[in-house]
Amino acid sequence: MLKDFENPSQKAPFIEEDISVGLDDEANEITEILLGNQKEQQIISIWGMPGLGKTTLAKKIFSDDRIVQHFHIRISCVISQTYDKKNTLIAILTSMSSLERDELSQLDEDTLGGKLYQSLCGEEIRYLIILDDIWEDVWSDLHRYFPENQSGSRILFTTRFQKIGFHASDKSIVRNLRFLTNDEYWKLLQIKVFQDVPCPLELVDIGKKIARNCDGLPLAVVVIAAVLANMKKNKTKWEEVAVSLSSYISNDNSCMKILELSYSYLPMHLKPCFLYFGAFKEDKEIPVQKLISLWVAEGFVEKVKQKNSNSVSYGYLTDLISRGLVQVGKRRSNGGVKTCYVHDLLHEMCLTIAEKDNFMKVIKG
Repeated sequence: MLKDFENPSQKAPFIEEDISVGLDDEANEITEILLGNQKEQQIISIWGMPGLGKTTLAKKIFSDDRIVQHFHIRISCVISQTYDKKNTLIAILTSMSSLERDELSQLDEDTLGGKLYQSLCGEEIRYLIILDDIWEDVWSDLHRYFPENQSGSRILFTTRFQKIGFHASDKSIVRNLRFLTNDEYWKLLQIKVFQDVPCPLELVDIGKKIARNCDGLPLAVVVIAAVLANMKKNKTKWEEVAVSLSSYISNDNSCMKILELSYSYLPMHLKPCFLYFGAFKEDKEIPVQKLISLWVAEGFVEKVKQKNSNSVSYGYLTDLISRGLVQVGKRRSNGGVKTCYVHDLLHEMCLTIAEKDNFMKVIKG
């Protein structure tokens, strides 16, 4: 019986809004490695700077029909900088079994790890584990719980650090995710702004200039495309964005500057709602009902005739999603957004701007 599991308490590693421009060849090559005949457990590491699309690439691989058919068990889990061993083990186990979180929380780490090991053990079990956004020392903490059962099981990392893949195993395959080409990030920008409609000729040159200034980072392209999509599509407006973008990236840390520019274009009523994401832990899915209730309680939500506060708040959220600043984690059966989160770079930006503007300061303890 084939099973696939996603960590239910953290950021969903694979989001439906991703558009994987420029990743097809890399996804196919890594998929072929995962499907290879090698019986020994194999580790593949995808590394690159934040915003390059590592999680999007992992999504394509995880959901590939060949992968679904080949592995008996698939597990995906976000690790991130705020790694907690016990919570990670609990999250994986609750996604794999009927055990309740409260019950598992009473157990120590070794007992939890033993349960995970036993669930993956067996000569006939071929599993794929995806650990998204893994940091130093995490693999040395977790590797003992993934049995080397000689059945062709695979471990796939995404990470910001090249050395993590090399340190995991002397046989690790380490892949560096490249930047987008000029043609690829222009294609991505067009898809995000115009979808299936061709870009007007008068906007092509200025659009390509804007795309080039995004440093080849898909995340930067997506948030700037959302800015363009939410304004009048004329040359004057786009030239204003191009000038602003050029001035923002004249300094160091250009990716963060691009993200800050997208924030500056937000309507005033959305700015506090977006910054409030900094109050939540990085990479954690946030229940939408909880989020919008907090927005209302904080006084962020404007009164609108014939609409209740929750309805207005939900409209704010869908607007932030459409602008590429917030991602959907899970959806309800009716298509509504159940949980959401922000990219870790955007989370960092929320904290930086919130503190600078005296909006809030998060004390880490």
